[in-house]
Amino acid sequence: MINKQDIKNLIITKQQELNNLQEQYNQEVEKEKTAVLKTKGFDKVLYLLSFKFESSTTQTTQYLEFYNVFKKEFKAVLKPYCKEILINKNHFYISGFFRLNDNRVYYFSIGDLRLNKDNLLIRTAKDFKDYSGGSNNYISLNENFINNLIKYLNPIR
Repeated sequence: MINKQDIKNLIITKQQELNNLQEQYNQEVEKEKTAVLKTKGFDKVLYLLSFKFESSTTQTTQYLEFYNVFKKEFKAVLKPYCKEILINKNHFYISGFFRLNDNRVYYFSIGDLRLNKDNLLIRTAKDFKDYSGGSNNYISLNENFINNLIKYLNPIR
């Protein structure tokens, strides 16, 4: 029969093993993240969305990193079709407006990244202050996002 002290020692040993495994996992994730963020394209955005976003009363490093990557990559996607792009940094969501070359204006938003990060809400707008605009439409933030966005917008270059 195992005594109480032996059980306690075994628990301590297993906790140390678990901590070591967690540290190894974190290092591997960090290496993978570094490699992905060095690539070009919207896949970086999708990769960062695959993580659970930590909650805080302030903007976290994780959110700010996502915002910066999203802003850069979303602008790159829209640039050939747009005259003007405005992307707002909010608490844990991102929103903004863009004006296509044919002067159509759209509002977009990604909801609270801690809760709902599967879709980009998009709708027509009269101008860059029209937050109620046309009907809500949603485009899935997945590997087909860019094609689905371009198809939805049907832009003129």
